[in-house]
Amino acid sequence: MSALGKEVVEVLARRRAGGPLSITVDEVDKILSGLGVPLGGTKAVPVPLRATRMYFSGTKWLKPDHPDAHGHALVDVADLPEWIRPVVDKRSAGAVSAGHGEASEVDEQAGPRARVPFHFEWSPQPGVNGIGSGRNLRGKSTLLNVLMWSLTGRCPQFQNDVRSWIEHVEVDWKVGVERLRVEFDAVDGVAAGQVIRIMEADSDARSTVLGQFDGADFEGVMGSLMMTRLRLENIPVWTDTAARVHAWPAYSSSFVVRANQLDPIVGNEQTIGLRMMQMFIGTDWAPVQAAAMTARRGMDTARDAAKDKAQAAGEAVEASRRAAEKQVQDVRTKIGKLPAETPDMQLVLDAATRASDLAREVHKLEAKLIAQTSLAGTARQQLKAVKARVHTSYEDALAARFFHHMRPSVCPRCAAQVTPERQAAEPDKHECSVCTSELNLKALQSDVIVAASVPDELVAGLVARTSGSDGEDPDAEEGPLDEVEAAQAAVAAAEAAVAELTAEIATLTTERDEAAARVEVGSALLSAASERRVLELDLARAEGALGALTRSSDPATVDPVDPVHLAVVEAAEQVLKKWVKNDQDPMLVQISADIERLTQSFGADNLSGFALSGGANMTLRENGVKQTYSGLTAGEKLRVKIATAIALIQHGYVEGIGRHPGFLVLDSPSAEEMPEEDLATMVRALRDVAGEAEMQIFVATRNAAPLVDLLPQANRVVAEGNAYVW
Repeated sequence: MSALGKEVVEVLARRRAGGPLSITVDEVDKILSGLGVPLGGTKAVPVPLRATRMYFSGTKWLKPDHPDAHGHALVDVADLPEWIRPVVDKRSAGAVSAGHGEASEVDEQAGPRARVPFHFEWSPQPGVNGIGSGRNLRGKSTLLNVLMWSLTGRCPQFQNDVRSWIEHVEVDWKVGVERLRVEFDAVDGVAAGQVIRIMEADSDARSTVLGQFDGADFEGVMGSLMMTRLRLENIPVWTDTAARVHAWPAYSSSFVVRANQLDPIVGNEQTIGLRMMQMFIGTDWAPVQAAAMTARRGMDTARDAAKDKAQAAGEAVEASRRAAEKQVQDVRTKIGKLPAETPDMQLVLDAATRASDLAREVHKLEAKLIAQTSLAGTARQQLKAVKARVHTSYEDALAARFFHHMRPSVCPRCAAQVTPERQAAEPDKHECSVCTSELNLKALQSDVIVAASVPDELVAGLVARTSGSDGEDPDAEEGPLDEVEAAQAAVAAAEAAVAELTAEIATLTTERDEAAARVEVGSALLSAASERRVLELDLARAEGALGALTRSSDPATVDPVDPVHLAVVEAAEQVLKKWVKNDQDPMLVQISADIERLTQSFGADNLSGFALSGGANMTLRENGVKQTYSGLTAGEKLRVKIATAIALIQHGYVEGIGRHPGFLVLDSPSAEEMPEEDLATMVRALRDVAGEAEMQIFVATRNAAPLVDLLPQANRVVAEGNAYVW
């Protein structure tokens, strides 16, 4: 039975107003263990971490005119290894990366390069170690990057050329009393090597391989080796959707303070600043509290997800219900628009038969009408011809009468005079008074003047046509008149037949259209009846769906969390919060005082009244006015962040508790509004603190003078003027 389990049982019992609770301490322990919550706190004892030796080597590929290229063999870019050729091809060797000259333009032209081998070796000391140069970009950051590369297993952000230059790295670390060497070969930032433990006995040194890596597994190897040796525990946290465990990358990143990364106040991971502070302070129950809070947040997330799912399901049911209601209403509306009558199929069939018969009859009559119309046209043409012929005969008779009774006085051709004597001699001489032709005596008796040479049938016609001029009735000529009347009678009969057929067709057409209309109405009613049956089936289905949705209740929320488990973990979180606070608050008072003292010793004497809270928030006074860490300037934040890191290290050293290994890297602190005298004050204060507490601090800065003045030769690597650090 655990102490935590006992306290949880008591808390649960009090929540039940003193009533009995059917859960035991063993059951609580089992629940907590199942949720990943440790049952006991762990004593945090700091394990020192120190870098004792640093070595790296490789090859620089420099342009021939570079100062460091003199005396070295030239190699054409085409002859370089393939993996380095693009880097050399596209970057001038004079480009400043982590420390070799001013930045230059891209050099796209291939050409010879000087092959300049290099190596660097240094043995950092306990306390404060300085890395400085007279100018920026002289290789200071490269040393820190190589150091952290070997510690974290993650390649830092080298410049491309420097990353490609480094070919071999060896860094010796002292972890507590154990000596480890991290050695690896690198190809353009990809490391392959091993971690060995070096044991010295008398004058002999033996080594044991602890882990090997090749590329991406470097970080995992370092994490597994360092977490256990430094007695660091995983930091579980709950993100938006899942639990996440922070381990070696989060811890190792907190060992570095950079001027461009000042939030949060502890470490460099904003989401775990609180947890990182608790781990470094060293309260026994801090890791357990983190695990309990993570478990509870996981349950809350599961509950919220279940509620959201149920709500979404309820909204889906309601949407389906509304859709079903609309569908029922739409179908009813469609049914209401249909005619209510039911068609008489026999009447519809009779009407269809009648319409078909009438259509055939109309077709036959139309054929007769076409033929009769043609006959009427022919009769009219014949009547017209008879009339024309009769008219011509009548005109001929009139002309004959006219011309044969003429007594011309002049020849119509030669204009010679026709004398009266010649005209009077016609009956006696039997000659035409105009042309002197012999006359037909028989015709002359009828007063028809015609030459004897004219055929008899023509003479008879002329006599007949001219005889009417003597006052006889024209109606006596029955022949022509009978022919016209007969033609007119034929036309009238034909037109009467056409009219009769037209009237009969019109009557039958009307009857046919009426029958067809009755068929169309019946068909429409039949179609409507069929549609009604389909819609009535649709209505039945829609009403059934609506009835099912109406009877069903909204989906209930199924709680995915065991309420007993939730009650246990909430009670555990409450207990652990109190225990951590009770252990932590007195420590925070002392740590806050140390932060104030250190910050003021770094030159920020306008800041006072520091109070580091259990939530990893900082309040203070700036010139007597209330202020927070987030409201400080970048330079003030830098001083306070460094002071906080050192105060945590001091706390672990003095109290013998905590988890900070006492290893700290300060990268370019003078970059944030820190004049040289303030940097000197900080270095002096750091040196004094390192003398009081066991720690190793690396300071990289462009202001090299304070390092030279305040640090021993063995504790510094300084390049003065335009020189390079390596």
